[in-house]
Amino acid sequence: MRRCRFAAMLFITAVMTIYPMVTTAFVFQQGLPTPAPQDELIYIVRPGDTLFRIAGRFGTTYRRLAEANGITNPAIIYVGQRLRIPGVLGPTPTPMQAADESGLLPHAPTLTTAGYGFDYGIQIYPEDQDIRALAGTVASLGMGWVRVVVRWRDFEPVKGQIDFSGLDNIVDEMNPGGIKLLFTVTAAPSWARTSTDEDGPPDNFADYGIFMGALAQHYTGRVQAYEIWNEPNLRREWNSTIHSIGAASYIELLRVGYAAVKAADSSAAVVSGGLAPTGYNDGVNAINDRLFLRDLYRAGLAATSDAIGAHPRGWANPPDSLCCSPAIGVTSHYEDASFYFLNTLRDYRQIIVESGDTNTAIWVTAFGWGTSEDTDPPSQTHVFVSYTSLDEQAAYVPRAFELGAELGFVGPMFLYNLNGCQAQLPDAEACYYGLIGPNGEPRPVFSTVQQRLNPAAVQPSPTPMLEVTPEATATD
Repeated sequence: MRRCRFAAMLFITAVMTIYPMVTTAFVFQQGLPTPAPQDELIYIVRPGDTLFRIAGRFGTTYRRLAEANGITNPAIIYVGQRLRIPGVLGPTPTPMQAADESGLLPHAPTLTTAGYGFDYGIQIYPEDQDIRALAGTVASLGMGWVRVVVRWRDFEPVKGQIDFSGLDNIVDEMNPGGIKLLFTVTAAPSWARTSTDEDGPPDNFADYGIFMGALAQHYTGRVQAYEIWNEPNLRREWNSTIHSIGAASYIELLRVGYAAVKAADSSAAVVSGGLAPTGYNDGVNAINDRLFLRDLYRAGLAATSDAIGAHPRGWANPPDSLCCSPAIGVTSHYEDASFYFLNTLRDYRQIIVESGDTNTAIWVTAFGWGTSEDTDPPSQTHVFVSYTSLDEQAAYVPRAFELGAELGFVGPMFLYNLNGCQAQLPDAEACYYGLIGPNGEPRPVFSTVQQRLNPAAVQPSPTPMLEVTPEATATD
């Protein structure tokens, strides 16, 4: 039912957007295998298009579309490209101008941080896992980066006794394959905190600086980036009796962490902690991420980080959608811009530009869409994952990567996550988002991501994730 629902949505959208713009024209495109026969339909690629979507609009497959146009990598098409639609006669749609609210054009040169521009990454859970096997899986997906959450408390349980052996194996396995690493360093040990409820910062930020300096020194030249804390706008991540939740407290920790990393490894990139989109702002349990970011800039964020961390979750809203019109079947988590992937990225970019920091990129240190289709039903807290099917998850993630590449102000994007179902975590949330399902088999999203990033590794090639035909949309 949900698959038909999603297919119908795409088909209706395609008809509404293409039909009013058609013109009768005979076009030639330099580089096409042969000129198109007269009256054969030629489609001109628009912003947001993928080969999968175009094929679905015209009742064909992405393989036939690729073969008819001499495309060897189905993941790469460009705005303005003319595509022959095999077996379809008709007029030619005209292109749509590619402008977006950020002021940057799709496929604009990507902003860089410490030499790193847009790239693909994924978070892994290394606990009790075969790290070599994980590294092989990451490489087969075509990922250039891996994110690892480093919980400080696990590596310095006693003050002054730091042991990085639990991280050494990860670095040793990832480095030879050319996979770059982002360490997100969070969760102070109990000896450093007065409050031991939930996770939180140390009472004395200098203790964090000592740990960060030791970490960056130990991995100089081998770990490319460090994220200073995780979602500091949430109470569960910033529970402290000394430092109240807010930008004024976090910016001081960021300054300490930034200075410590740069002193040990000046080439490493330092990313501000990715904020959690919340949809609310009570000043106790959470602070609205947009307000938090504005306050950080007022406190000097531009001088204390190389990139801005972001966690633009989509809940159950497709990556292209904007606030606040829910998709069919979505009955919650649609009422605020915080619940939309694209709204969050655009809002952050607007704040960055207004703060005069236009050359700084956003690093998406966590994003994804969860599904409970192959798990036990979720709790009410995570009810939104029940709105998203496995097929929708498989469609949304590659499209989000495409959007990040198009926007021009996004650096590496880290998909959350690879193996959350296998890590045996106390919270079921990680499993909803995993590319590998609870049965140990890859979910459909694994194949669609791999097809986009590393199609040569797909054996055998997957069938189209969405092949929309009039017959398919006639029933629901």
